[in-house]
Order: sequence, then C-alpha cells, then structure tokens
Amino acid sequence: MTAPDLNAAVEAFYDALDSVFAGDPAPMQAVWSHAADVTCMGPAGDLLVGWAPIEATWVAQAAVVERGSVRPQDVHLFASGDLGVSVGLEHGSLVIGGNTIVVAARATNVFRLEQGSWRMIGHHVDGHAEPSGEAS
Repeated sequence: MTAPDLNAAVEAFYDALDSVFAGDPAPMQAVWSHAADVTCMGPAGDLLVGWAPIEATWVAQAAVVERGSVRPQDVHLFASGDLGVSVGLEHGSLVIGGNTIVVAARATNVFRLEQGSWRMIGHHVDGHAEPSGEAS
C-alpha cells in the first residue's frame, strides 16, 4: 500500500488554519489525531499535551480571530514508516480586536499515519526575525 501524500496533509493543515481564522475550527479538528500523545506549542509558548486542550485552543482562536491567513514557505518534508515531518516557515497576518498581527514564524509539524491518513500529532511554531541580508 502506498502512503498518502504528506505534502497534501501539510496543505490541509494550513487550509484548516485559515478556516480557524475565518471562525470555523471544524477543519482543524479533522486534520489532527485525537490521541492522548499529541502535542502543540504555539507562539504563546504553552505546551499542550493531549487532544482536549489542543482542540480547546483552536476553538478559542476561531472565536477571537476576525480574519487572517498564514501560509507555509520553504517547506521540507521527510517521511519514514508511519511518521512524517514538515519543517519550514510561516508567513501571513491575522486581525484580532481590529489590530493586524504580522506572522513570521518557524514551524515544525509532525504527522502519523492513522487508518490510512496522515494526522497531525505535533505542531511547534515560534517567531523568527526576517533576514536582513547582512552576514552575522
């Protein structure tokens, strides 16, 4: 049996993220594994373990973000067996309370094959400075 396309799973996650920013957490609920071992560490820095707190954070974001879009760039993929990883950058913006927040982040996403589909089991994102073009 051929494994499903990991790139399609990454795109589905970012499409689901944009749905959260449009007020709909359902697509995000669909791309995640609902297992007890899943983890999420977003830009606020909290480490969430288990599906229940992760689901709650996506639902909360859907309630407060007025609109936005975040897309991946420079994505590198690796898959072996039932695990897949994407590493890259995220760029976009969102509006909360009428204020625009620019997103420039580094992201690592971990997926596991569950019942023939890639499901997210780990998401870690943190900010990064835009390159200045100068050598350090």
